[in-house]
Amino acid sequence: MGLLCMIVGHNVNRHRVWHDSLNFRTNCERCGTPLLRDTKGWREFDSAIDSDTSRSGHPHSEDGAPG
Repeated sequence: MGLLCMIVGHNVNRHRVWHDSLNFRTNCERCGTPLLRDTKGWREFDSAIDSDTSRSGHPHSEDGAPG
């Protein structure tokens, strides 16, 4: 996470958001951190709690793998 993101929070580009069958996802425009939108808003994707085989891969990824 970049210093600016630690101070003011991540920057979500709403034009690059995609749905992985469970949640909306994107990466921070400033630092590239993967983000997930849940019922409380945008937060960092935590693979320890957010990994799920039901998640679809990014629509433009080469292997279609989740994440």
